[in-house]
Formats: sequence, C-alpha cells, structure tokens
Amino acid sequence: MGSLSLGVVGTGLIGGSIALAGSRAGYRVTFYEPAKSPVETVLSGAVRAGSLDELAGSSDLIFIATPISSIASVADHLAPCVKASTIVSDVASVKGPVFNHLSEILKDRCFYIPSHPMAGSEKSGLEAARVNLFENAVTIISPDLCPDKVVLERLTKFWREVGSIPLFLDVPTHDRLMAAVSHLPHLLAAILMMHVVKFAPDGLACVGNGFRDSTRIAAGSPELWKEILLANRSDLLTNLYRFRDTLNETIDVLEASDVKSLQAFLDAAKRSRDNLIG
Repeated sequence: MGSLSLGVVGTGLIGGSIALAGSRAGYRVTFYEPAKSPVETVLSGAVRAGSLDELAGSSDLIFIATPISSIASVADHLAPCVKASTIVSDVASVKGPVFNHLSEILKDRCFYIPSHPMAGSEKSGLEAARVNLFENAVTIISPDLCPDKVVLERLTKFWREVGSIPLFLDVPTHDRLMAAVSHLPHLLAAILMMHVVKFAPDGLACVGNGFRDSTRIAAGSPELWKEILLANRSDLLTNLYRFRDTLNETIDVLEASDVKSLQAFLDAAKRSRDNLIG
C-alpha cells in the first residue's frame, strides 16, 4: 500500500496509467494537465492541481510524463516549489537530452531519478491509459545522481507496487540500449510499412498477422516518435549503420543462394527469439 503523495504531470498513455495504477496501489494522486479536456472522467480517484506549483508542494513523488520537448520547462516550473524530500522522475524514452538540464535545475532542491517503464502501445492519449499497463513490464531506473539507497528504494517500491520489474541502468547505457531495442524497431516498422505502400500497394489488401504484427508500432504518434528518434539520433544512427551491414550480408547470402548460411541465420534468430524473456 502506498503511503506517499503522487504527482503526475501529463496525462497521456503513460502519465494516465501511472495515475491509475498509483491510485489502485493506495497513493494519493494529484495530476496537472493544462488542456481543458475532461480528464477527471478517467482519473476519477485523483485530484486535479490548478498549477505546477500546487502539484509540487503537495507531492512526495513526481513523474514528468510529457513529450521530451516539454520536460525541461516543466522541471523549471517545479524546481522552486518542490520539497527537499521529493523525488522527481521523468519517464522519457530518451534521457540524454534532458538529463543534464534536470540534474542542474533540481540539484540541491530534491532528488532526481530518471525512470522508464518499458510498457506502452501504438495508441496514445488518456483514452489508451490502463491501470494494469505496467504489470510484468520492466521499468528502467537510472540512479546516476542518487547514492542514497533509502531514497532510491522509495521510487523502486512504487514501480514494484504497480506491478513492474525494476532494472537499474545508467543514463548513457539506457539510451544506447533503447536505440537498439525500441527506437530502431519503430523506425524499421515505419520503413517496412512505407516500402509496401510504395512498391506493393496491392498487397495491403491481403496482409496477414505477420505483417500486422511487424508494423503495429508504426501506428504510434508521429509527433511523439519524431521527437524520440531525433533525441537519440547518435545511438540510433549507430544501430542503423550496423543494421545496414547485416542487411547487405543477407542480400549476399540470397544472391548466392547460400542455403547453409541462410539456414544458420534463421536458426540463430529463432533460438534468440525463443529465449527472449517475457
């Protein structure tokens, strides 16, 4: 049962799900959403703050769940009003572009511990939020600036209470791995979708589950993913260059009708996929 006051800035898929899951876990939830939409109809167990100042003053644990481009300005507004014991955590898919700014602006004011739940959907907005979104999903926590194990456990405890599995990674490692397992797959799904649209549009009338599964994430918010891909541009490009090399090797195998190499490649891919955790 949670014993802290939880503040959520931004009520999209992730922020809304944090609020819902936090309420279910027993936290007193306050949220801030500048849009005039009737958020309360979904977040019926939470209180709407009239300002970021109000939310900061009443929260022990604050999640910034806005697009990457808004995180710094939100932190700027929160910083003068947070309590010294408060934990602030952004849940961005890329940490590098905001980490230095938030570490400076929140330094000596509160505790800043980035986290990133590996849960989501191709759908976006509060209407897609779910109370069980984080159940059995890994949440990456980056304790780079928090040597205090008691404070770190407060954040870790929250993620456990909403059903998540904590994993600790420093910020550079987080961004490097996300480029490979999250950002590259999204871009490849978009490339595959547009490849078929351009070169085999008639095939869209007869696609099966394989194509639908492979391209599902391409239906995610273009505005959101544009920010994510550009924010992690360097690590993403490294993975794209490596993927291009693998693609060229595969082309060589097919051009040579190299049955043995093709079989070995597909066998290795199947073993790796079968061993994938979860």
